[in-house]
Amino acid sequence: MTPLKIFKIKPEERFQSSIALMVIIALNALFIYRMHDLFMQPGFGPYWKVFERELHLSGYDPLTYLGITDWDVVYQVFRHPLLSFMIWPLWLINEGLTWLLGVNCVQYLVAALLICFSYYSYIFLYRIHREVLELSQKDATLLTAYHFSFAYILLSVIVPDHFTISMFLLLITLYISGICIKKGREFKWWQSALLFYITAGVTLSNGAKVFLSGFFVNLRRFFRPKYLLLAVILPAALLWGTANWEYHTYVLPKEKARAERKLQKAEAEKARVAQMTSQEKELYEVRKARRAKVLQHQAAKTGKPMENYGFLKWTDITTSRWQSTYENLFGESLQFHQDYLLEDTLVHRPVFVQYRWTLSYVIEALILTLAVVGIWLGRKSRFLWLCLSCFAFDMFIHIILGFGINEVFIMTPHYMFVLPIATAFLFRKLQTRWLRIAVTILMLYLFIYNGYLLTDFLLSPIRAIL
Repeated sequence: MTPLKIFKIKPEERFQSSIALMVIIALNALFIYRMHDLFMQPGFGPYWKVFERELHLSGYDPLTYLGITDWDVVYQVFRHPLLSFMIWPLWLINEGLTWLLGVNCVQYLVAALLICFSYYSYIFLYRIHREVLELSQKDATLLTAYHFSFAYILLSVIVPDHFTISMFLLLITLYISGICIKKGREFKWWQSALLFYITAGVTLSNGAKVFLSGFFVNLRRFFRPKYLLLAVILPAALLWGTANWEYHTYVLPKEKARAERKLQKAEAEKARVAQMTSQEKELYEVRKARRAKVLQHQAAKTGKPMENYGFLKWTDITTSRWQSTYENLFGESLQFHQDYLLEDTLVHRPVFVQYRWTLSYVIEALILTLAVVGIWLGRKSRFLWLCLSCFAFDMFIHIILGFGINEVFIMTPHYMFVLPIATAFLFRKLQTRWLRIAVTILMLYLFIYNGYLLTDFLLSPIRAIL
């Protein structure tokens, strides 16, 4: 496959993908409409405050908006080593547009990026169903639409974060892997190295899935010294070197300056308290206790980490795994909760929200049942085991280690495409009209339910800047 030919839209993909594209564009237009007056103010000014205070879409961060408005290394460098450099060209374009038009065009630039990656995510998932799993055109279209009806897949096409980019990169990796498995081709070392550097550069943990792809495609050939050196060790070392350089060049100086300012502020605060009257000190202690209570409440939502240093500081050993699984992992990810809709767990939303209707849990169980039966029927497929191994890796990170478990649903684009892929094996074995009708009803229900809640949210008024 030539690098550019893979992006050419095939005749059978044009009509259906154009419908998907219109939906994606419409959702982005609604989001731009919602935030337009706040985010197009000229000049940098209060953008940190504006973005962080007003952009609340679950736990998604406005870092991409911030980076394109006033470029800096805004992402955590060891988790997203290349993201800041990937958005640098958009910052240059935004600088030119802001100079020319006098407004911040960040929303339009990010929307264009999200539309592109969302559209090709649709394309490559469709090709997985059509070319790798060899479903009929109608079944491949149905299962691809089924995936995009999931709540946080539908939401991901508008959020200014990295998840849609990750979904695109993972799906193109799985598509290439599936074609290689099907045709008995080898996953070339340069393919693995390039995909790893880019995919892990966007989100470090997703780089492991590129290695898994290399293993499931090449099997024993994966362990050849040449492949391990050029496809695994070299790109991993290069990425780690990039992250370290980025940290020491851009992040460490700011951390030192911030620590110094914090120390100076603490000394000034101590001197100010020493000059207070007893009544002022009493009021000061009350305010201090309130701040501590807020921080304690937020800490309770994030859970207790295994350790307070390195990557382990992002783990969580106290949040309920069982409740997280049915309310958040396979709950909120697939169907929005009507209460606390799209609110941030670290602000107002509780870690666990219950559905108002029993039907929501029935729908969740049905979706999982279809996938589990599909897994059983496709248990001899090497491609399915590749997909499941990627899913298992995510479950180890989020459910076992507890990384992001309090808002695991925002990670949906990283792994939830495995459900329709698993269900596809049920379609391969059972060519029945009733199965298609059942999945069509599920897909339409999810589109109507999630689509209504999302569009209603986007059309609702927001509070003005104080």
